Amino acid sequence: MNELINIEALQGIQDKFADATGLAAVIVNREGIPVTKPSNFTSFCSTVRLCDKGFQKCKLSDSEGGINAKERGKPDPYVCEHGLIDVAAPIILENSFIGTILCGQIISEEEGREKTLQRVKERVKDYEIDFEILKEKFNDVEVLPRERIVAAAEFLSLSANYIAKMGLANIYQQELIEESRNRRELEKHLRTKQLKILQSQVNPHFLFNVLNSIARLALIEDAQETENVTYALSDLLRYSLRNIEEIVSLEEELNCVKDYIVIQKKRYRDQFKFEIDIAKHLYEINIPLLSIQPLIENAIIHGFKERDSGIIKIEAEETDKKIVIIVEDDGVGMSTNILNNILSYEEKNREKITTHITGIGIDNVHERLKYYFGDEYGLEINSSLGQGTQVKMNLPKNYS
Repeated sequence: MNELINIEALQGIQDKFADATGLAAVIVNREGIPVTKPSNFTSFCSTVRLCDKGFQKCKLSDSEGGINAKERGKPDPYVCEHGLIDVAAPIILENSFIGTILCGQIISEEEGREKTLQRVKERVKDYEIDFEILKEKFNDVEVLPRERIVAAAEFLSLSANYIAKMGLANIYQQELIEESRNRRELEKHLRTKQLKILQSQVNPHFLFNVLNSIARLALIEDAQETENVTYALSDLLRYSLRNIEEIVSLEEELNCVKDYIVIQKKRYRDQFKFEIDIAKHLYEINIPLLSIQPLIENAIIHGFKERDSGIIKIEAEETDKKIVIIVEDDGVGMSTNILNNILSYEEKNREKITTHITGIGIDNVHERLKYYFGDEYGLEINSSLGQGTQVKMNLPKNYS
């Protein structure tokens, strides 16, 4: 309860309530333990609570009073463990019972002082308290009609609802602060990545002109493979220099992957096999720029660093709410330690696995997916040494 609600503000509300009604008041958690300082407590109740047995019974009574009021759905007057009349109003936060606001410590006019005193005497007979002293303090307890008690209960209910709203507002505020902090960290991370990309753009127009000239020269010389690789490299670089925060279609991202595959097949002399099996109707879904290509490149760099052949498959699964892009290789796999740290949010513990073409790592892809689509999306990685690696990219089915 302390984590959800500002106790200082809570104390102020309770004190004003006690001043306005003239009743004693205190706010307790689900176990009946006070979270605020008592307001306007009677000397009778303060004396009873000085006794350990009395305090324990008070806690039990306060707890039961809140639970019973929660079950009834409204605050009602009840007789406390020591014979006085109290009222409890449950504090409900998002359907969860988190505590109780209590007031009372009074004698009902209908019962009268004498009848109530007999009940008090019976309930404290085995306490280590001089009853004559307790009786003297009892005489100071106020006598009120039932209508006044019911009115206090209604007022109490309004106060409890206000306190719950305060707690809910505090939760939302903390969530907004956390979301803002995560957003700032991601934006800082993205700016760093963008800077690295920009640093590599010495003169992109000059670079593309040279590549196109090489491709045309290859065409004139009838060097078909050289032409294909040159155009693939030109398209891949042009794609990688786009705004990293851009959302693109799956088709655009797969075209980037295909250009990358053309280059890698020639670089490694076809020692790797690539299989893309994604239904055409999924090509229009949205995906952050450069989300799949880094996973393919990671599989080549790290998955096959000790092997000279392998298969990389890119597939997709469709559920009611999600599209799952799967990149799977039969490479060397990863140890449990590395696997556990790849997507860690702790910068100091994170296993840094970055790619050569863009410098974008798996953690960056994961964070961007969660940033754009929510915490239920992102990457899932399954791997073990010698058994290959499977990376699942969870995407929303409907996103615009």
